[in-house]
Amino acid sequence: MHHQKGRYQHIKIDRELLEKFFNGECSDEEVLKVEEWYADVENSKEINEWLKPVWDSTLSEGAEKKKLENILYKIHYQINLNRSETHRRFRHLYVAAVVSIAVILLISGFWFGMKYDSSEKELYTKLYAPYGSRIQFELPDGSSGWLNSGSSLKYPLRFTGKHRKVFLKGEGYFNVKHNPEKPFIVETRDTRITALGTTFNVQAYCGNEREVTLIHGKVIIERKTSDKAYKKVLQMKSGQHISINTKTGGFVTNSKDPEKYVSWKDGILMFRNDPLSRVIKEMELFYNVNIEIKDPKLYQYHFHATFEDETLFEALRLLKISSGIEYKICKREKNTDGTFKKRKVILYAKK
Repeated sequence: MHHQKGRYQHIKIDRELLEKFFNGECSDEEVLKVEEWYADVENSKEINEWLKPVWDSTLSEGAEKKKLENILYKIHYQINLNRSETHRRFRHLYVAAVVSIAVILLISGFWFGMKYDSSEKELYTKLYAPYGSRIQFELPDGSSGWLNSGSSLKYPLRFTGKHRKVFLKGEGYFNVKHNPEKPFIVETRDTRITALGTTFNVQAYCGNEREVTLIHGKVIIERKTSDKAYKKVLQMKSGQHISINTKTGGFVTNSKDPEKYVSWKDGILMFRNDPLSRVIKEMELFYNVNIEIKDPKLYQYHFHATFEDETLFEALRLLKISSGIEYKICKREKNTDGTFKKRKVILYAKK
């Protein structure tokens, strides 16, 4: 025990470094430093003693030490839970590395997301999936799911009241535990999806388009209007996919190949006669790259393909073989602070 205390005093980790790590801005040396600190995260007593003076701003003034201990206990439980999940489903070393990083950042998501609001008497946590990764989660009511690249999910540590409400930015796959007395609500910036017990996918990145795919069960889709009230769009059926324009209120539904919209959670990119615009969007998220189209006529192309465990280079090579597309992978540019920008890929038509 005495040895552990000395170790925490030796490894200097401050909030600024953790925020750099969370944002993917650390050097290789800094990443190793943070990972070494997290390697002993099970020792909650030492972390409690070390963390309290550093993270006082996480709790409101006058919050008791017991509240911090309760938070740490819940984090400790979730860390162990996620560690047991991290080695499933992924065979490629590339994918395994991404998942390992995601688990570490999932832990950091718990540190950064904790906050206590004394007026609402509710404690919230926030999960983050860094770009180029995906994470699995379990909610306090037993519901579970996956969070896709560049997404975040905010939820209370305990569901109280008449609803189970979570807040999503980006894309999430939800497997909701049935409870007719407490509807499960996924709320985005401008859309609300309500379910009792079902499996569905919500995509709500930036822009005006929102997509919901219902695997089984029933959900009600509502859109936020100009007066901030919610207006029902429709009640979905199993196997149905809907794309909603939140600005105009227009929507399109289809029931063809719903599995392609949720395959990302299994590390698979699936395209079934899809336009290049969708292929680009999915590949940018999956591989954490920016893709530029040089020749507008490429947007006329449609693709039928399944990428499972392929690296970016392999996926681009397969696109090239199956179409009239050439590509160029640009050298990553360096920012002034020493970090690197996203890799850029340029697509153009074969001559």
